[in-house]
Amino acid sequence: MRQTGVCLSSCPSGYYGTRSPDINKCTKCKADCDACFNRNFCTKCKAGFYLHMGKCLDVCPDGFEPIGQHMECTAIVHCEVGEWSQWSPCSKRGKTCGFKRGEESRTRETLRIPSASRDTCPATKEKRKCVVQRRQCRKGERKGGGERKRRPNKENKEENRESRQEERDTDNREESENKNKTEHRRRKAQNKQRISTAGSTV
Repeated sequence: MRQTGVCLSSCPSGYYGTRSPDINKCTKCKADCDACFNRNFCTKCKAGFYLHMGKCLDVCPDGFEPIGQHMECTAIVHCEVGEWSQWSPCSKRGKTCGFKRGEESRTRETLRIPSASRDTCPATKEKRKCVVQRRQCRKGERKGGGERKRRPNKENKEENRESRQEERDTDNREESENKNKTEHRRRKAQNKQRISTAGSTV
């Protein structure tokens, strides 16, 4: 290669090589280009410019963003998640029996991870409270039908105490609701009777 009368094994930075039957020479890249493959295709831009498809730009075009220290424009990637799964069976402490109020959950997969500068993906797991008809657990019954392991008496007693307390709380709430309904009906009947008596007097 020849550059201003000097023969080189390769062209210096900011130049690209051109070959012809008569002479091989180094040609300068465009002013905003620090390294190039040819006159119209840059491989590295000078400071303050962003490389995009062989060109040096002041800013990345729509749908692209600069990445890392290479000052290159890359396509913006938004998060993509799949569909929600079905809600899991209502359970409590890993069991699906022996309780009235429990919890159920559902999940979904992340199909595409977003760009580093984009917002994070939405939640991929949800939980909610659930209510089921209470039923007694059969011997050895646990979530998934596995064999129930024996646990220390202290833990069993504590769980039984919590279960009884929950039953009492539920019964108290139901009893209170029934009393309120009965009282409401009684007052409604009394008001109706007063109105009827007042009409008869007039």
